[in-house]
Parts: sequence; C-alpha cells; structure tokens
Amino acid sequence: MLGWRFRKSISLGRFFRINLSKKGVGASVGVPGFRIGVGADGKVRRTVSIPGTGLYKTEVLSKGASTSRACPECGKRVGAKDSYCRSCGARLE
Repeated sequence: MLGWRFRKSISLGRFFRINLSKKGVGASVGVPGFRIGVGADGKVRRTVSIPGTGLYKTEVLSKGASTSRACPECGKRVGAKDSYCRSCGARLE
C-alpha cells in the first residue's frame, strides 16, 4: 500500500507558480510544454511535455543541498543526522 501524497499549485500570473507539498514550498516558471522549477528539496528540475496528452519528461538539473556526508574513518556516505557510521561503527561528530 502506498502512502498519501499532497500537492497543490497556485498560479501567480501567466508564467509563474508556487507549488505546495508535504515537504514544503517550491516554485516554477514556464509556458505550456516547458517548465523550470525549484522543489522544496532544493532540486532544480526541467519538465518538457506535450500539452493535453499527459505525456511529460522531468530531468533533475541540480541536486540541491546535500543531505549526507562522509564518515571520517572509512569514507562511506552517512546521513546528515546519523550519530554512528553504519559501515564501520565509528562515532560521528
């Protein structure tokens, strides 16, 4: 079973939108068929579509803020809030 999702777009003029979701607020600008947006996660996305068909393609252009870091002992990636490395068990500052 999938979790619930929430998304709401508020149009501010002809080309600009504010996008609301459970994760936060984002914004996008563009015309029918082509949009560039920044999501609540900080990622910049380009969306190309064929209006009226429901067909679209989204590409991430920029990853946004990093949510992970490297363990100083083993160099493996760990989460930003992790206290211990899951690979080697080292305590993280």
